[in-house]
Amino acid sequence: MGIELRPSGFREWHDHVRGIPAVGVETDRIDDCLAHYRQQGFRGLFGSPSFGFKQDNLDFLAGATNAKWLWFWDVSLRNIDPIYDLTEVEYLGVNPKRPGIDFSRLTTLRTVVNFWVKADTGIAASSITEYYLWHFKPASKTFAGLEIPSGVEHLELNWANPATLEGLPEMKKLKELQFHRCRNLQDLSALPRIAPNLRRLLTTTSSKIDATNGVVDHPKLKEALIDGTFVVGKCE
Repeated sequence: MGIELRPSGFREWHDHVRGIPAVGVETDRIDDCLAHYRQQGFRGLFGSPSFGFKQDNLDFLAGATNAKWLWFWDVSLRNIDPIYDLTEVEYLGVNPKRPGIDFSRLTTLRTVVNFWVKADTGIAASSITEYYLWHFKPASKTFAGLEIPSGVEHLELNWANPATLEGLPEMKKLKELQFHRCRNLQDLSALPRIAPNLRRLLTTTSSKIDATNGVVDHPKLKEALIDGTFVVGKCE
């Protein structure tokens, strides 16, 4: 079903992966959108220039501080401070252009979809358990200095440029790790060290990966699907 213009006259999204009904924020009638949000008991908000979101700030969140789900894409923001007043936010994605966020201040946060922003802070100290990171492409082509949530259980890296896992921190709670379009990635030998309790590994469009050292000999890994081929376990 996806995003639909409903009989209410507002764009709504009811079937996304988290299942928290959301209403679209349109700059030209932002007060009406927020009134609809409150009257109908929504807990999610989304916005994109494609759907009428044209502003450079999130000031409207002052009228929706109970939001649990926030998804804004293709935006260019100058100010994101109002997100710190969200007392129940669990899911956050605000990309790609924005000031840095101190994720440690969002204590109810569990899931983040993030384009890499150098100015972001507090990620390691955050409460995030699901982390989806896009476009990590430092000049060093290493993971050195990359902040990962210390309690992360599910991690996906998309369009990252390092060739090895060196520089990643130890992630004792990590159960599932995915790499997508990480075309430089070759060496996963550090996997048992950085993710000693990993259960599932998935890679796609990352054809240089050597799945021997660190994968087939990982002591806890139950399933590893490397570019369409099971090297550990099998599809049920």
